[in-house]
Amino acid sequence: MQTKNSRQKGAALITVMLVIALVSVIAVNLGSKLQMQITRMGNLQQAEQSYWMWLSAEDVLKEVLKRELNENDGVANNQQSWASRTGPFPVEGGQIAARVRDLSSCFNLNSMVTDEEDPGTLERRKRQYKALLQGVELDEYQAQGLTDSLVDWIDGDTQLSGSNGAEDPDYQGLPKPYLAANSLLLDVSELRMIRGYNREVVRKLRPYVCVIPNETALMINVNTLKEEQAALLTAVTEGKMSLQDAQSFLSNRPEAGYESNEEVDEVEAIANVKSELNGELSELDVESEYFQLTAYIQWGDVEMKARSVLHVNNGEVATLYRAMGE
Repeated sequence: MQTKNSRQKGAALITVMLVIALVSVIAVNLGSKLQMQITRMGNLQQAEQSYWMWLSAEDVLKEVLKRELNENDGVANNQQSWASRTGPFPVEGGQIAARVRDLSSCFNLNSMVTDEEDPGTLERRKRQYKALLQGVELDEYQAQGLTDSLVDWIDGDTQLSGSNGAEDPDYQGLPKPYLAANSLLLDVSELRMIRGYNREVVRKLRPYVCVIPNETALMINVNTLKEEQAALLTAVTEGKMSLQDAQSFLSNRPEAGYESNEEVDEVEAIANVKSELNGELSELDVESEYFQLTAYIQWGDVEMKARSVLHVNNGEVATLYRAMGE
């Protein structure tokens, strides 16, 4: 028969074992949390280093653009060093690659607004954009709807711009309702919010369109267009220049591009189109002001894609916009 002392010793032993088990659990949890904290700190340090590499790439591009455009009186072409993709370059702990896009070699979606000084500009932009949409194999009805819904998304009012437009009521009726932005775009990815711009439509448009923050002008640099972007010339000329003629014009450019707008105007294909448009073809240019840097950075376990929009003005280069991700 157990004595009172033996029962007390047994209870004490159980208590000690419970305390040891509890301490072990706490120690394991603390160890796991410490490991997570160490990992998190390491990731933060890698992310911070990637961020500074991005800004360094920006600074390098600014110096290149400043030098090359100043040397060429603002004229940009695809033979200049900024136009070639660079990298990936190995750096201690990772690597970096960069690509630069002239934002005058694409259709600025923010140009789809009314110009108070020239009210007819918006109608011309609509015709040009609709021609671009049809150039990427969208039918006329779909092109009209996409044009109207984009204008309604950007303009500052709540009135439909056309029978196929879309304003607040069209978005409020969705399963996850929201309102039209009624402001300029910041990024091409915003197209997915606009009625009609599904994944396939945006995929077709991406090689031809861009967004210049807070800029509503449309300028197309004929020196930096790629031959596979010939549909842009067809669009800007409202279809007056056929795709075949546009491809021929781009493939027959001087190797270093044209040196002036006057030289471009002397090309027979351009002169003929300007005549058909009653001289209206002010969108073509040989100079560029806006460029987009896309940096691909891998540092440790962190992989990052980052974009910067740069503006060249009066010999200086400023950053207008930064974003990470697609």
